[in-house]
Amino acid sequence: MFDLRGGLPHWARTGESFELALSLGGQYAGAQRWSIRPERGAVVAQVDTEFGGVLPHLRIHQTSRLHPRTLALLTYAEGEGSRTTMELNMDYRAGEVRLRQRGEETDAPLVADYLDPVSLLLWVREWSAAPGEQQVVRLAGSGVHVQRLPDEEVGGETAEVFLLRPGSAGVWRSAQPPQPEQPRTFLRLTQPTPFGVVDAQPAHIWHERPGARQGQAGGRVRRRVG
Repeated sequence: MFDLRGGLPHWARTGESFELALSLGGQYAGAQRWSIRPERGAVVAQVDTEFGGVLPHLRIHQTSRLHPRTLALLTYAEGEGSRTTMELNMDYRAGEVRLRQRGEETDAPLVADYLDPVSLLLWVREWSAAPGEQQVVRLAGSGVHVQRLPDEEVGGETAEVFLLRPGSAGVWRSAQPPQPEQPRTFLRLTQPTPFGVVDAQPAHIWHERPGARQGQAGGRVRRRVG
C-alpha cells in the first residue's frame, strides 16, 4: 500500500508525536494525541482522542501495528475509555483476517494488504498525487475512495487537500515537510459527526482562525520527530 521505493518514511524509522486541537463550530471540543514509534517487530501508531468542551466527554483510543519493513497492517484495535471494543488481526500464515467485536469473532480470507483508520491517514500523508487524481484504498470490509483536490491555504501555509469517501472526511497536509527527510504536517483534519463537523488542527492554527474560542484545556500543541 505504501510506496516504499525511497525507503521507509522517517516516522516509521525514528518515531513521531504531535497533538491536534479539536473544535466544533469554532469552539474547543477536545484534543487528539498521536504517537508513532518503531518497536521490535512492528511500527506502532497510537491515537488518543479526548472529546470535551462543547462535546460530551469521551475518550477513544486507536492502535495500529504495521509490519516494520512493508508497513502492511498487522493488527488494529480501538475502544472507549479502558474498554477495547474492536480488534482486527491479519494472520498472514493462515491467510485469514480475524475480527473480534463486542464479544463476537468472525474471519475471512486474507487476499490482499489492508489499512485501518489510523494507517489510512498516514498513507494519505505520504501519497504523491496530482490534483484530480483518485485511488481506492482497501480497509478490512470496505474500500475508501481518496481524491486529491486543488490546493488551499491553511494558517498561511499551502495545503494539499484530500477528500475521503464514504464519510466525506477531509485531510489537509502541508505541501512541503518542515525539514528535509521529516514528515509532512497535518494542517487540518475534518470528520462529520452527529453533532456536526469536527475539526482537528495544530493549536497555533486553530487559535488564529477568526472567531475561534478556546476551551478549558487550551489545546496546546507538542510535536516531536525523531
